Amino acid sequence: MDRAEEIRLMEQCFSLHARNSTTLAESEARSPVSRYLDPARFEAEMSHIHRALPMPVVHGSELPGPHSFRRVATSLGDLVVTRDEAGRVHAFHNVCRHRGARLVNADDGCSRRLTCPYHAWSYATDGSLQGVPGQADCFPGLERSEAGLSSVPALEAYGFVWLCPQLPAGQAPADGLEQHLGRMGSDLGWMQMENLVVFKRESRQWQGNWKLFTEGGMETYHFRTAHRKTIAPYFLNNCSQQARVSQHFRVIMPTRAIEQTAKTSPERGSLRDLSHTVFVVVPQSTFLVQERHIDWVQIRPLAVDRSEIIVTSLVPAEGGQIAESELSHWQKNFDITLTTLDEDFVLGESIHSGLASGANDALRFGRNEGLLDAFNLWVDEQLARGQR
Repeated sequence: MDRAEEIRLMEQCFSLHARNSTTLAESEARSPVSRYLDPARFEAEMSHIHRALPMPVVHGSELPGPHSFRRVATSLGDLVVTRDEAGRVHAFHNVCRHRGARLVNADDGCSRRLTCPYHAWSYATDGSLQGVPGQADCFPGLERSEAGLSSVPALEAYGFVWLCPQLPAGQAPADGLEQHLGRMGSDLGWMQMENLVVFKRESRQWQGNWKLFTEGGMETYHFRTAHRKTIAPYFLNNCSQQARVSQHFRVIMPTRAIEQTAKTSPERGSLRDLSHTVFVVVPQSTFLVQERHIDWVQIRPLAVDRSEIIVTSLVPAEGGQIAESELSHWQKNFDITLTTLDEDFVLGESIHSGLASGANDALRFGRNEGLLDAFNLWVDEQLARGQR
């Protein structure tokens, strides 16, 4: 977003605060319980959403130089993301092209060659096959150019390595990503995440459908109750500016700082000074933008009733190194984030545990929870498009 858009959004927040109000949808909505319980629907979501659409998987700071690599679990399987000699990024299935053994076991590293632990076939960080022991006698018909690592289309943009697994024939990953992001690309540019580095990451599995956990971060109606011992005192109650941005979602959550800013010089303020803003980039990353840092929350569906949630803290670092004097500060922030998100995720598990009871045939979304309905309608749109 540019400065004019930022000011426009701040003015909307000032207006909501003055009216003690929040963004309201035209009507209430209901979400059928079957959305969260149907195994066949879940498989369709995996096929047409999580294995099809562009998604960020690695932050650029995790590939600090040529020949660096990182192993990552995704909905497409176990992948190795690399930076080659020229600095270009790649994503490969973590599978040797000989007998299919896992190629890389380390979480990350730096090496000119990725060597299979089974028979020592080796590959460069651009995926090309480099070494085959005994090739002349054992594999005389092998064409190395045809036996490089199996790749997934990928590119580096907005500070991340993005996978673009299903592109139309002839479409470049960059064009596919921009088409997917639409106007959200401007918001990602505003965040300047390429200037941040990974501080810490935590991954846990939760018993619940992935959509429930996504919904939990798209409204502030629950803050006063669910977060009363953590972050509720710092935010306005049931007040947020909600919008769909192309096929993605943005929720601006004003903090108490807006009360003072509105009285002084609102035109000089910044959105990051007076709010926490959630950007839900489907599928399925949420960026929680705070004053100086950003928390990246990924949701990876594992089963209809089980999800992996990865929380990564991205912080500023001069010259790529986090100042020693700030380590305790960022650790405190990370701890608060995890505690607060856990409050949401425990409630998500609670919701899922009651879905099959028959108590509800649908969940209710109030007018102040309009993005929850919009998000589920987006999922429906993807499934309908995939079945054509």
